Amino acid sequence: MTRIQILLHLCMASVYVSAKLGCKDMEGNDVDWFAVIKLPSDVDTAKGRSFVYFDPRIGGWTQSKLLISSNKSAIGATLSQLYKIDKKETFAIAYNDDSPDGPVESGRAHSKGVAVFDHDVGFWMVHSVPNFPPSSGEYSYPGSGAVYGQSFLCMSISSNNLEDVGQYMRYAQVNPYLTNLPEYHKILAPSLVDVVNKKSLPKSATVFNTIRGIETLGGMKLKAFSKHKKYGKDLWYEFIALHLNTQMAVETWRKGNAKNIGSTCDHSDPSRNVYDVNTVKILDKQYEYKKDHSKWGVSRNANVPAVCIGDINRQMSQYKRGGGAVCIEDAKLWEAFIQSVKDYDTCKIM
Repeated sequence: MTRIQILLHLCMASVYVSAKLGCKDMEGNDVDWFAVIKLPSDVDTAKGRSFVYFDPRIGGWTQSKLLISSNKSAIGATLSQLYKIDKKETFAIAYNDDSPDGPVESGRAHSKGVAVFDHDVGFWMVHSVPNFPPSSGEYSYPGSGAVYGQSFLCMSISSNNLEDVGQYMRYAQVNPYLTNLPEYHKILAPSLVDVVNKKSLPKSATVFNTIRGIETLGGMKLKAFSKHKKYGKDLWYEFIALHLNTQMAVETWRKGNAKNIGSTCDHSDPSRNVYDVNTVKILDKQYEYKKDHSKWGVSRNANVPAVCIGDINRQMSQYKRGGGAVCIEDAKLWEAFIQSVKDYDTCKIM
């Protein structure tokens, strides 16, 4: 099949309501997109397996009745599709800088995600959970992922967006540990060949970051920000906040031996200051950043109602790692996240 034939096929593809592959809601039904925050074990009677869920139909945080370990939860039902694919017809990839199958190349992306696409539609999920999901068998959630808070963003999208998803992965230099790339998808999205073969930018490259426009099946326009390790700067302050032209409150991992960047401010032009979140409060659950492994940021400007969920921590060691975040502008999602910021670090007066 030629590329022209593939494009014609996609133009005639069935619309979202008949999608077989895609994000699944808390009832197992098709949903355009969803965001999830898994709660830390310290504030959860289910020992770190409860999560709060948001999709455009609900319009606010709600706690899932099912635990994240259930294959019928929104996360479980979505990712269970990964283990039931027709390998001749379906592209699949799972990538993680902390693979469930053992050590990976440490110089590659600090990035975690799953994508599954047939000829017409599929889903892409970015998340923050190490050692997840399994590379074979069936869906399960690791015990190591229960202690800290975690973040997820799932998007149901047409396969004609797959080249942009591939370029996000290619710039970041993701670490794939599960791949299935049919001939059809090699023609549709050539960047995936490099991704699967762990090839990134050529030595002659001079641009080390990219913004890819992606549209969900329901018409929500997203921006996927990705940086190569040679970009050498903070994803959040130097790239996302600069492009969105807004201040942001950002929640990422700030523990361990790596040096934290800290809240970053330009006192002569505070329009894109980035503040580190100290305390999160979602519904009636409150916890400090030390209990959180999530990676998300929210605009502090209601006129730019952006929420970004992704890969990169605000630590200096991450300057030399690829990764990114996907940003969505939705007023209700923005309200849910901005109200979840209990407090944040301000900047020192210079």
